[in-house]
Amino acid sequence: MSTESATMTVTAANFMADVIEGSANAPVLVDFWAPWCGPCKQLSPILDRLASEYAGRLTVAKVNTDEQPELAQQIGIRSLPTVVLFKDRTAVDHFVGLLPESQIKQLIEKHVPRAPESPLEQARQRKAAGDFTAARAYLDEALKQKPDSIELQTEAAEIQALEGDVEGARKELERLQGIEPNHGGVKRLAALLQFSDVIAKYSDVRALRARVDSEPDQLDYRHALAVHQLLGGDVEPALKSWLEMMRKHRSYQDDLARRSLVLAFEIIGEANPIVAQTRREMAKLLF
Repeated sequence: MSTESATMTVTAANFMADVIEGSANAPVLVDFWAPWCGPCKQLSPILDRLASEYAGRLTVAKVNTDEQPELAQQIGIRSLPTVVLFKDRTAVDHFVGLLPESQIKQLIEKHVPRAPESPLEQARQRKAAGDFTAARAYLDEALKQKPDSIELQTEAAEIQALEGDVEGARKELERLQGIEPNHGGVKRLAALLQFSDVIAKYSDVRALRARVDSEPDQLDYRHALAVHQLLGGDVEPALKSWLEMMRKHRSYQDDLARRSLVLAFEIIGEANPIVAQTRREMAKLLF
């Protein structure tokens, strides 16, 4: 293994052991190149990065065809660079020439097992499923490794609130705001806790829906249902409901609908395209 990168140099002497037999344990991506080949030189740093990114799940090997002409001929290499992916002792995919890194990753992803999910990802999955006990266990595990992580601490406080200890979560929020008030996780927790009083007041969603159907002009009910929809993952109808309230009832409870949308954006996250779309709709109503 090279000391300068995560790639492996392969010759005819070790090709069978390190590539063919090695591919039974993890896929091996073999780069057939030559020193005089311009595209090979451009491709090399891309493959080095991918070797590091997929370390443990994929091995990247390099064959200098000027030094190993018989091996290249045996594999059937006719043009450089040629990259061949071996898996389970068989060549399963390849490409010729210089490709963008994104396309090479697409090829790799078809054959390489997914990276194991982090405890944080597992905690979020369990939280979304309503299994707060399991989510807490995953977070506790992660916090042992990274006790100072603001992201993990805000997730734990969110679970605390969802389990019913809202006051405890509020105290944790105050502490975290004193450490890093502009952290995305801290802002999300603050937004969630602002909605917690609504959830506590209208805890029975089925009864709330019935009230909205029977008394559609009662904005308190419509607002509370939108909060339940948002926190339950049914984001689009919640945002549409608040936009409609903005359109028709701007003055209601000191512009409650607009303030709720701003809080919702913290919870959803700016990366979600629906946030930008909703901001544009808000702008039309504000100006």
